[in-house]
Amino acid sequence: MHLFRRARIPIACLPAPLNAPAGRADDAQEPWRECDVLVDGSRIAEVRDSVVPGAGDASGAAVTDLGGVLVFPGLIEVHTHLDKCHTWDRAPGLHSDFWESNAALRVDSALWTEEDVHRRADFGLRSAWAHGTCALRTHVDTNLGKGMGAHAAVASLRSEWAGRIAIQTVSLFSFEDIFRGGMEHAMDLTARHGATAFGGFPQPSPDLRRQLDRLMAAACELGIGLDLHVDESSLAGAECLRATAEAVLRNRFPHPVACGHNCSLSVQAPERARETIALVKEAGIGIISLPLTNLHLQGRARAAAPPGSAFGAPRTPQWRGLTLVHEFIEAGVTVACGGDNVRDAFIGWGDFDMVEVYVESVRLAHLDSRLAFSPSVVTTGPAAIMGLPGYGRVAPGSPADLVVFPARRLYSLLARPWAPRRLIHGEAFREAALPDYGEQELWPGA
Repeated sequence: MHLFRRARIPIACLPAPLNAPAGRADDAQEPWRECDVLVDGSRIAEVRDSVVPGAGDASGAAVTDLGGVLVFPGLIEVHTHLDKCHTWDRAPGLHSDFWESNAALRVDSALWTEEDVHRRADFGLRSAWAHGTCALRTHVDTNLGKGMGAHAAVASLRSEWAGRIAIQTVSLFSFEDIFRGGMEHAMDLTARHGATAFGGFPQPSPDLRRQLDRLMAAACELGIGLDLHVDESSLAGAECLRATAEAVLRNRFPHPVACGHNCSLSVQAPERARETIALVKEAGIGIISLPLTNLHLQGRARAAAPPGSAFGAPRTPQWRGLTLVHEFIEAGVTVACGGDNVRDAFIGWGDFDMVEVYVESVRLAHLDSRLAFSPSVVTTGPAAIMGLPGYGRVAPGSPADLVVFPARRLYSLLARPWAPRRLIHGEAFREAALPDYGEQELWPGA
């Protein structure tokens, strides 16, 4: 056993009664509690308020005094794309236009063999592990005739990374494809490779109600949930989130449902948005905001294109792609934030670092006004959506994965998130070495 003393843990990640303010004068501004954490093997055995430094420990455990620095539980990536990652160098999205980027990846997907996806995804997982991630959900393209190599690669990686990163898979497809002969293919790959959920990106359509009913029937046949890409645009008339909530209630769908993006909700009439949020709450849908990629892609404006050019000169964005995060929180909806794409045609950067996602989510969505809640978007929120009990918390029975920051206060972490962090796995500190991007220069076709 190992006792880690004087860890300042966000109250959002602590069990009752420790998840209450500690009674300090700065509790509202610095919502953490200083605790001692006893680890036994791969699990946390006990969490308690810190005792006087230097006091003995009746358990006879080894003792490390962390000195009153911030400690988060292992971080959770709720929405990413391992099959697409690290393809930027060979298939860049030069204008950051959604449809141009989508077309570039469609062409590049001809190269997504099991070996190719395994190599790129493993680089991504090594990055995530070095940054402190302990669970990850990836979408895998599963359109008709596609996805065989990617699903096989991710299934292999799930086994290889067991005990370090818990990996879940979502079968991602276009609704047009799956309802024009692709359903059997998607169901086969999903079942064969143990995917957690059906994905897909529904589009506004007179057939949407029927399509959602059919999709839920297929998911029930497989005994899995749904995790959909929804309303990723600035179109006020796009209401696929509302349609999904209505379908869940109409079908009494018994499995977990999550909806990612939900950008259109923020440009809809306030009363209409409130009604949709109420339906989402009633349906028990988890909401995933993806601020890094959505703010990169959404709201792009350009001048008129000159003759012979597809794109005009860039103009300053006037609208950005955030959903109504605060309104969902106030309604009691489970909310999480994810990193989405990493170094592919949709966005040329990212490093599977959930600290970056957390800090930018606080800055961009003004979660500083809900600082006590804010750590939950990369901890307890993703854990609830992914159905991972104990994850995202520093509590008895939780995995003994901890991220130890040099900062002593949350506002210090927000100011300098890139400072070196230490990682605890089980009863000991573990290596936190990032893979070298020089490896990618040796990959075939580089």
